[in-house]
Amino acid sequence: MKLFPAGKIKKKIENFDIFALGNSVFLYLILIFSLLPIAVFLRLPSETIKYIINQKVAFFGWEVFFYLILAVFSLIGGYYLFAFKKISQKFSFGFQKEWQFKNVGVVFLIIFIFGWLIKLIRILNGGYSHLNKNIVFTNSVFYSLVGLLDWLSPIALAIAFIYYFHLLKIGNFHYKTWQWIAWGSFVLEFVYGFFSGSRFSVFVPVVTYLISKHYLINKSYKRVIRFAILATFILMPFLNFYRTPQNLYNYVVNIPIEEAPKVFGIVIRPEFKTKPLPISHQEYVSVIKSDGILKFIVESVVSRLGQSAVVAAVFEKTDKFLNGKNLLGFFISLGPPRFIWNDKPIINGYGNEFARAYGLIASDDYKTSVGPTIVGDWYMNFGFPGIIFGMLFMGILFRLIYEYLIKRAEISLSGLMIYSIIWIQVIKGTEDWIAPVYAGLVKIFIILLIIHFFLIKKFKS
Repeated sequence: MKLFPAGKIKKKIENFDIFALGNSVFLYLILIFSLLPIAVFLRLPSETIKYIINQKVAFFGWEVFFYLILAVFSLIGGYYLFAFKKISQKFSFGFQKEWQFKNVGVVFLIIFIFGWLIKLIRILNGGYSHLNKNIVFTNSVFYSLVGLLDWLSPIALAIAFIYYFHLLKIGNFHYKTWQWIAWGSFVLEFVYGFFSGSRFSVFVPVVTYLISKHYLINKSYKRVIRFAILATFILMPFLNFYRTPQNLYNYVVNIPIEEAPKVFGIVIRPEFKTKPLPISHQEYVSVIKSDGILKFIVESVVSRLGQSAVVAAVFEKTDKFLNGKNLLGFFISLGPPRFIWNDKPIINGYGNEFARAYGLIASDDYKTSVGPTIVGDWYMNFGFPGIIFGMLFMGILFRLIYEYLIKRAEISLSGLMIYSIIWIQVIKGTEDWIAPVYAGLVKIFIILLIIHFFLIKKFKS
């Protein structure tokens, strides 16, 4: 008798849905908490890793490691032990209803235009650059509204891809028109995100495409793996260079010009040089060798792997629990917008203060903002019980969302549209504060329900 039948294992792997919300959050938490320790163990060529090794920086002790394992298992428990059937039988928003062909183009066009008008407002008011925003604009009473309506253009992109793949699947010849619409919207969204310098904005259109194709055409792990490799080793280094080109300075060397043809690397402009050229520009050239390129790529990736240090600081330095004070901001955030409620409190707007207090950034850094992660936020509020019951609740919530929008809705078009937007927000929110993320999800969900109504509504001629 075989202990591990190969056929059953293969079937489980094939049936594993990487975009199921619980599975996705589980994998993402494992990645953000374990990749930096793994990179240090492998001694990858990085100045950050070299510093950690030389200074003997500890990521976290066994107690913190136990807390993290407990958080992950609580999430799994809530996700897989939750009995959804009774709730699903009582409530129905009719997501299974088909989109009306005449409505889709009009709804898409309206959302697309309004979405890009919001982006134009952001650009004209100095709120476009991810690293250098106009403080007057970001502190205005309308900024939170702009942030919410920023999701209109990604929603339009989701509609375009979902309808394109739907028409392709059923063999409707109109898919060719929607193919151009979908990929045109994708390019616009991607370019906008890239030049804003925001990694998240770049990944939104790509993930929207991946989720739509995953559920409507075919599930392909190779497609996801290809994107992960592309994002890790090409997209992130390019974004790092665009955001802070001076990071390349540390990898520049000056070599005699006659040796340049023998060097595998990149010849760069003279203004990028880090050291005075010994004789003249004619006899020496500034280059980045292949090992320098590799180090730059590794450093670009390692710089995004600091969540293990964040959660370690939260567990080790929290000496007084908030008893839900952080989470009550959820209800405040759902209140009237700031241009109506002028004195509306800023919910979890102290990411910079938190980072400095917990030693995650320099004491004189008043710009960088850091979130505690969902695990850290539950711990800051309720301590050890918060990890158990908080992550258990998150698992139940994620299962509810997945079952209702994908599984029970039999992958309906509206269900998939709503799910793709919520999935992106939830994954991003794992590194942030709980209250503002999930209050934002409620607001976006309401907008998506209104859009769903107009997509399925049969209007009289």
